Amino acid sequence: MGALALSAVLLFGAFTPASAISPASISPAATTPPSDSVPADETAPSDAGAFAVRPYSSDGVGGRDYFIYTLKTGTVYGDKVTISNDSDQEATYAVYATDAVNTNDGSFSLLREEDKPKDVGSWVELGATQYTLKPHTEVTIPFSVTVPNDAISGDHVGAIVAQKIADPSNPNGIGLNVRVRVGARLYVRIEGATNPSLAVDSFTMTYDTPANPFGTGTAKVEYTLTNTGNVRLTPTATLKLAGVFGLGEKNFPDREIPELLPGNSIQIAEVMLDVKPYLRLTADLDITAPDEAVAVHSTITQWAIPWLGVAVIALIIVALMVRSIVKRRKRATA
Repeated sequence: MGALALSAVLLFGAFTPASAISPASISPAATTPPSDSVPADETAPSDAGAFAVRPYSSDGVGGRDYFIYTLKTGTVYGDKVTISNDSDQEATYAVYATDAVNTNDGSFSLLREEDKPKDVGSWVELGATQYTLKPHTEVTIPFSVTVPNDAISGDHVGAIVAQKIADPSNPNGIGLNVRVRVGARLYVRIEGATNPSLAVDSFTMTYDTPANPFGTGTAKVEYTLTNTGNVRLTPTATLKLAGVFGLGEKNFPDREIPELLPGNSIQIAEVMLDVKPYLRLTADLDITAPDEAVAVHSTITQWAIPWLGVAVIALIIVALMVRSIVKRRKRATA
């Protein structure tokens, strides 16, 4: 079995709901956690432009970037998605909805097609799940989003995906060797209490202490940032490093965290060169999401004592003391 190549592109379109319901929209944050087993969907598929998925528009002109709804529990909402074959050959596509996740580096990704969605992806019912399109044609597919009565308030994120089928006779409808899929993001906010919250875990620092007390070393700071609330966040991380009494303070460039989905995490590593060994280093980390009034502060310290240099200086001091004692004894004897 060849390597699996997954790709997802988040496309654009105009807002034309198929239902009489008119939910309020919420603005999507900038793009962007969880297990190593979930592959990141690349934003540049191997056959980019060969087919597309976008929210339906009656005039064919873009207007919506994504499917974005604010709904109540128990609501059934209707809309349409357009799949277009922009290639010169007939192609068959499997169409389905799934849940979104973040990879460890924060990239926006989707569950594997063989993994059953448990969140918003499971709320979507499509008119059909497989289509064959002639070259340069498109199909508009109605779908509905049925919000469970027990759905948790806050943000639920997924996508409606079209996946090219290499062999339409395959009972599973999906090829095994090369998998190319394109998706339009689906953002659903369930009305109710929101709890924007972040947590910093596994906060560590290592420092390559130089032998020379006047030399410099490399400091590496690592931490895991988790969205512990129920709304998606795009926080900013501010990190600074300083020696004892604030000596030699250095500021890392602010890091704009990609969109972090509820319950997901991102692993971050920062490296600072030419850090002087001011006996003890302190790293101060501030994570803020001003739009949601979220602020988290964490501090960690690391000893930075150049022991070899200190030992040499100590030996010199001891040698001078011994020499002084010997001189005094000689004077006393004389």
